[in-house]
Parts: sequence; structure tokens; C-alpha cells
Amino acid sequence: MRPNDPETTSVFDEVSLCAAGFGLFLFSHLELRSNLNILDLGCGTGFPLFELAQVHGASCQVTGVDVWKQGVEPARLKGAISQCSNVRILEADAAQLPFEDTIFDLIVSNLGVNNFSDPDAVFAECFRIVLTTNLMGHMSEFYAIFHQVLLELQISAFLERLQVHEARRGTKEALSGRLQTAGFRLSKMREGRFHLRYLDGSAFFDHWLTKVGFLDDWRQIVDPEEEVRVFALLEARLNQMARASGELRLTVPMLYLEAEKSTVSSPNCVADIVGGKFADKKDQECPQPRRW
Repeated sequence: MRPNDPETTSVFDEVSLCAAGFGLFLFSHLELRSNLNILDLGCGTGFPLFELAQVHGASCQVTGVDVWKQGVEPARLKGAISQCSNVRILEADAAQLPFEDTIFDLIVSNLGVNNFSDPDAVFAECFRIVLTTNLMGHMSEFYAIFHQVLLELQISAFLERLQVHEARRGTKEALSGRLQTAGFRLSKMREGRFHLRYLDGSAFFDHWLTKVGFLDDWRQIVDPEEEVRVFALLEARLNQMARASGELRLTVPMLYLEAEKSTVSSPNCVADIVGGKFADKKDQECPQPRRW
């Protein structure tokens, strides 16, 4: 693998600033241990899957699963080109994992829980989980302006849809409650925040992350015949806010949770995925000498 090889550079993709912020939050609190079998739920195109594999080293095995076929395929390409031998990637539903119970020592989900169609079913599959997520209040400055615009237009149906949309993110109390209902004991909780900064509302709406990650959902809040009017007014109000403040600054709250169930297998009974098969951990405790 050479830095200037076209095949290598083809998998050097961009992690959005938002995802990177949550990734840094995850790794700043995650305890690193040897000889773990780790599952990344909702691994997408490979972040933080490959970072988990590489910072934990060769004694650990990391499996990534996602139902997103278009994300899994480039993740597999990255694995092949990066020669990351302790990674396995599967196209699978997090609510119906194709593994035996208690096979993983650690399950990680970075920004995945908001995208699970049935989070409770996912939690039922887990025994120790670390997750990061954003909360209600995500980009609160934007949503306050959105709410104000819809109030001015006096379209109650749109306001109701906006409230339902915002409530999907949940709160730390709701998420920790769901985990406890699923039989988990919370062992660590940390909160943080960072800010996304844009010159103005136009730059915000033109940003790649906005177009790919958010815009389609926001369009569902308004009827098609009102879309141009609503979003033109929304952009104008965001630009007005940016002129008054010198920039458009949006707050992103973060939550880090660690939880585990009381019934877990002993380390000697946990298996690793090696070469497509499961092998006992005791066979892997000493990493092989490096070949330069």
C-alpha cells in the first residue's frame, strides 16, 4: 500500500466534521483493552470501524455491520486496500444480528442509535455497549428559526411535523431509560458539545453534509407546493442571523454512554473472528512479530 497509489487514494474519503466530533468524543472516553472481540453497529463506510481496529491493535478483532449496502461495499474496499487484517464487514440488520449470544466483548455505535428502526430490538442483542449520539437540542439555533418561520406562515400541520421530527433525537433520560428497560446497568455517562460554524445560511444549505444528511428529512416537514417559499424564507432568516452575529453557529450536543448487562460470558468463553471462523482468544494473546 503506497500513499500515491490511485487505488489507495480512492479510499481516502472525508469524514464530516460532525462525525469527526463524535468520533473524537468516543475515543476520548473509550477504555482500550487487549484481546477484545468488538462489534461496530452501523459501521457505514468504515468510521469508526477501522480506527477501532487499528487503535486496539492485532490482539483484537472488530466486526462492522450495516444494512446500508452502498456503505458496506466501499468499507470492504477500504479493508482490502488498507490490509487491516483484524476487520470483518457484514451486511446485516442490527436488530437481527447473525451471531451467537455473548460473542462480543464490546459493542460500539457512533451516531447509530437515531438511525435504528427498532432500537429496543437492537439493545436486546447486546450485552456490553458503548454508544455516542446527538440529543434533542441538536442545531437548536436552526430549529428555532425554522419554528419561527412556520409560526409566521401559520401552517399548524408543518409545526406538528417539525415537533415530531425534533423529538426523534430523544434525551439522555429517555435513552438511558431504554437501556435500563433492556436489562442494562449504566456504568459511564458523559456529555459534551461542539459547534458547527458557517459563514451564513446559504453556506449552510450548500454544505455537503446538510444536503446528504438532513435536507430530505426537512423537506418532508412541508408540503411540496410550499417548499420553495418556506426554505427561501428560512435561508433569508439564517442569513440575517449570521450578519448580526458575524457567522452562523449551530450547537451540537453529544452523549457518551457505556452500559452492560449482568449476564456476560467469561473472557475465556468469548470467541474472536479469525479468517472467517471463530477461534478461542487464548490462541491469540501474543501478536505475531511485525513484518516490515
